[in-house]
Amino acid sequence: MGTILFASDLDNTLLFSHRHRQPGDRCVELLNGAEQGFFTQRTLDLLPQVVQRVQLLPVTTRSIEQYRRIQWPEETVPRWALTANGAVLLRDGVMDRDWYAQSREMVRAYQGELRRVLHFLSNRPEPSTVRSVEEMYVYAACPGPAEAERCRLAWDAGSPIRAVVSGRKVYFFPPGVDKGTALCRAAERFGPERVIAAGDSVIDVPMLRQADLALLPGPELLPLLPGARVCGPDQRFPDFVLETVLRQAAPGDT
Repeated sequence: MGTILFASDLDNTLLFSHRHRQPGDRCVELLNGAEQGFFTQRTLDLLPQVVQRVQLLPVTTRSIEQYRRIQWPEETVPRWALTANGAVLLRDGVMDRDWYAQSREMVRAYQGELRRVLHFLSNRPEPSTVRSVEEMYVYAACPGPAEAERCRLAWDAGSPIRAVVSGRKVYFFPPGVDKGTALCRAAERFGPERVIAAGDSVIDVPMLRQADLALLPGPELLPLLPGARVCGPDQRFPDFVLETVLRQAAPGDT
């Protein structure tokens, strides 16, 4: 079995927010002293085996600061991670300057449009919070999915900046700031023989399309990813993901 790169979304893929926690889940993230992020116990049991057999690469829309809040068990801390929807590569928690410089060059032509997004959002009633993430993209948190969708629909459809809704947030991504591009860049950097990717939202679809095997929590995205494997109704998604990765990494399995 050759080297496997396991590219995984984080929120609602490998870990859950407090709203989705279940009995037995373990807190691995605090926000202002409050419990925020959780791993299942099964995930904690499997992670040490996973990181020994494959290269785990978290790929997340989180900022560097948000990613650093996660308290990985010591023996499972990923050496590499992609934050800011893939625009930032961290090595041992430190930004890779060359990667970031390449990302900055990719979005240079869209800085004016990103400023226009911020102006647009400042005049909309829906957002409760607006953030620019590492100067790479902008998101607006809204009270709920309906408000986020209204905000998306109000954005200029002719703009090169793409508006994408995930839950109660609407993200505004310039070309090149997507997980698919990030995974291609990472595969070029690390040279794996196979790529497995896991994700739960439309933001993950570009990454999942680049993988040899894509893992989903349910059938909702299957029309976009007809070859993906789907978690069963009686299993929690992160446990399904890690068990599948371990089976794929076993000698003779595919």
